[in-house]
Amino acid sequence: MQKQLLRRLSGIAVCLVGIMLMVVFSACEGVATTGGATTITGSITSVDAAHHSVTVNVGGSNYTIGGLSDAQITALQAQKNKQYSFQVKQNSDGTYSLNTGSNPTQNDNATPGVGTAEPAGTSNPNEPASQGSIAFTGKVQSVSASNIVVSMPDGQPLSMNIVSGQTDLSTFNGGHPTANQTLKVKANANADGSFTATELKPTDNGDTQDQGKVDYQGVTTSAVGSDNHLHFKVGSKSFDFVITPGTTSLGDFNNNAQSIGNNQAIKVSAQFQGTTATVLKVENASANH
Repeated sequence: MQKQLLRRLSGIAVCLVGIMLMVVFSACEGVATTGGATTITGSITSVDAAHHSVTVNVGGSNYTIGGLSDAQITALQAQKNKQYSFQVKQNSDGTYSLNTGSNPTQNDNATPGVGTAEPAGTSNPNEPASQGSIAFTGKVQSVSASNIVVSMPDGQPLSMNIVSGQTDLSTFNGGHPTANQTLKVKANANADGSFTATELKPTDNGDTQDQGKVDYQGVTTSAVGSDNHLHFKVGSKSFDFVITPGTTSLGDFNNNAQSIGNNQAIKVSAQFQGTTATVLKVENASANH
């Protein structure tokens, strides 16, 4: 009788442990590891100036993000029901805070969601910078006499120095672009990994076809393996794109992705749909074209 009772109690304990594990896994599903980097993309439902926070709806679920500056709160107050992406960290109590140094970015083409995938163009200060360039069309987030931040097609901000004699602002007649203006941007990477804008121009009707396209010149950080992943750097930003056989032009490499080695100077053209990049072409930057 005693042995039978012990067996029953053991079975009940196992069931309770199983239930507790299910609860833990359910609570963790769909959110990032505590303290990790996360991107939240959704529609703004409310802005709380008193608490420096914003509430975002993602597929019917609301996420409140704190830690916004006065300027960010002011800019978002007129953006209700518009879709934005936020680079955040999850706090120990389960709440979210905007990552220091990041800005909310309007991202109408992105898929709403909560993800932990490292975005293209993530800065890694522990790796040496690689000089090169980036050219794209994007919307101005902020601008001053010496700096401009423009949203790239995948929603990531690119901060660039404005330097007299190096930045072409000729189309602005001595002035500067304005916030929310869409620009054609060309930027060179500096030796310290930062970027300097070399050309800033307003878009025109003929630029529609280039929306979402980015041209990079950088250096590979590893050889392309059997998974066809292309790892390269421009300045302090690291990129990881997938080469698609039959879609990606690889003429300089005999149409063989595995011919792209480590520390290879390359030119890359990519077309973005939201945060998803399709690699159109990879060229040998050292070759004469």
